[in-house]
Formats: sequence, C-alpha cells, structure tokens
Amino acid sequence: MATVADVVKAVDRLAPFALAEEWDNVGLLLGDAGRDVRRLLVCLDVGEAVCDEAERVGAEAVLAHHPLIFKGVQRLTSETRVGRLALRLLAGRRAVIAAHTNLDSAEGGLCDIVAGMVGLVDLAPLQAAPARTAHKVVVFVPEKDLEAVRAAAFEAGAGRIGDYTQCGFSAEGEGTFLPGDAAAPAVGQIGRRSTVRERRFEMLVEGRRLGAVLAAVARAHPYEEPAIDVYRLHAPPAGLGIGRVGRLVQPKTLAALADEAARAFGLKAIHCAGDPGAKVERVAVVTGGGGGLGDAVAEAGCQAYLTGELNYHETEDLAARGIGVILGGHYRTERVPLEAWAPRLARELGGVEVLLSASDGEATHLRQGGAGAGGEG
Repeated sequence: MATVADVVKAVDRLAPFALAEEWDNVGLLLGDAGRDVRRLLVCLDVGEAVCDEAERVGAEAVLAHHPLIFKGVQRLTSETRVGRLALRLLAGRRAVIAAHTNLDSAEGGLCDIVAGMVGLVDLAPLQAAPARTAHKVVVFVPEKDLEAVRAAAFEAGAGRIGDYTQCGFSAEGEGTFLPGDAAAPAVGQIGRRSTVRERRFEMLVEGRRLGAVLAAVARAHPYEEPAIDVYRLHAPPAGLGIGRVGRLVQPKTLAALADEAARAFGLKAIHCAGDPGAKVERVAVVTGGGGGLGDAVAEAGCQAYLTGELNYHETEDLAARGIGVILGGHYRTERVPLEAWAPRLARELGGVEVLLSASDGEATHLRQGGAGAGGEG
C-alpha cells in the first residue's frame, strides 16, 4: 500500500521540488506522511468544492497546483478561509501536497505540455533556473558498516542525479586513530593507535537535504566521531527554468497561432494583441500568470508570447515592440496541461488511483481569485 510519503516522492521525481521558486511553498503542506493512500485527487486549487469531492470519492490525499498554505501562517482557526479548509481536511485525515512552480519548470511539466500543444520544437527555458547549491559528501566507514551507512544516506535523499537515485562511489583505504582517555571507541583501545580497513564513500547531496543526510550518516555510523567531509558545489540545472521558448516547424501568422492555442485550450475565443498578419516563428510560453517576463521574451527573439494572463500595460508594451500576445486565461493554461500531466503521475504511482477534480472548474477558480503571481501562477 502506498503512503502519502510515496506520493510526495513520486511528485518529486517528476517535478523536483528543488525547482520551485524561492518564494513558493511546495511539497507536503498538510497531513501525515505515513497515511495510506488509495485515491489521490488532483486539482488547481483547494476549496470547499474540492473538499466536498475528496470526501465523496474517498481520497486520502489532494495534490494541488496552487499551494493551500502560501505565505507565513501564524495560526489555523475557523476565522480564515485557509484555516477552515485546513481544519476540515485534518479532521478527515486528508493530506495536501502542492506542486506549483516546480511543476511549471520541470521537464515534461505544464510549460512543456503547452508548448507541445501548439507545435513548438527545440524547446529551451525562457528564463533559466538559477544554479542550485549542491554538495559532495564524503565519509570514511569501516568496510563491514558501509552498507548500513550507505542505505541511511540514500534514505535521507543523498545520491540523486537526474532520473537516477542511490548514486555513490566507494574506494578502499586505511584509517588510523588514537583514542583519548575520555573516548568510547567502537573499534580499538584507549591509548593505542589503531589501523582499520575503511571505505571512502562519496555521494552528491542537494543543498536542502544536506542536514538530513549528515544526521542519518552520523546515526548509522559506528564511530563516536565519524570523519565526514562536505564540499560545496554549484550545479546549474540544464534545460530547466521558467517558461519555454520554442520554434514553430512551419512559421504561421499570429492569428493562425492564436487559433491553434484556442483549439488546444478548448476556447471559442481567445485574447490576442498585435498585428494578426505578422509572421511568427519563435514563441515564448508561460502557463498561468506571465507578468514580469517581457524583457526575457524580447531577448529570446520571440515574435509571440503565449500565456494565461498579463496586465494591460505589459501587453501594450510587448505589442509596441512587435511581439504578439496571446492570452488563454489563467485557468485554462494550467488546467488543460494538468489534465495531460496527471496520467504520468498515475503511472509513476502504480497502485494509487489518480482522479482529476471534477469540481475544480473555471467558475470556482474565478470565485476564489486564483493564486498566481509574477509569471508563476
């Protein structure tokens, strides 16, 4: 039986939480990580209607694109909307997981899906993700204890490289030490220098997992004071970041691209600014709210910008620069690709039934006011 923790790990594999913007709040936000999960409800926003649906279908967990708990919360009471929802979910022992800007930026995430829907190829990030801080951790372990220490480190999140997990390296060596009078050595005797066959074991660790990995290694290590080295690295995530820029295989007019986007999002009409007859070959895509990225769109050499929503002045500015703007609406530009992404999560989870919310409709989303901000709705 899968648990909430298993669901969180599956989401992290498909849309690594490390890709989230610093201001974002993703991962397990509410609930017990050890709770069994048979059904998972996927939605854009957690509202009363989604809570009703989760109770009706018996979902033990909810995966939302927009975080239920977003900014700092000092108290959870029935006096606030977030408090009421959180208390209701907790009363039913339902967990809430958020996959927000990490799902937008991930390979195969929402931006990639939308880009594919309108026929873009040769995709690259509109705004590359900043270099992620990572570490190489090296620990020296007696040979007989290597497997226990290695297993503890991997369980804490060490050894992840792209789509691979449990990555590490070990080499044989010899360790020497002289226990002092106050020591309690696991090997050797006080006052005598000891020589032990050891393994140098090294692994890569993401910055946010470093504390957990060091604690796990120390607990599993037989020595009273194990030798652990930490080397700080800077690893830019290739091909990942905010939005996507791509090329149309066959250039088309802005009007034709707008029609293509309308069909992709199931819209009868779509907002478009700029010269409808202008030739478009290079296009930028951002799901949800696409504000604050106009300069990046221009610098990428795009003739069109497809996003969910943009304020009047940004739209006019881009049009004045010869860049057409196509606005598919915050809800549709996120909900449609989310529907396409959910089956990937279902395959990743195996035995968990993944259900798309039927009550998280556009009208509900508008009543709640959405949760988008600054290009990452």
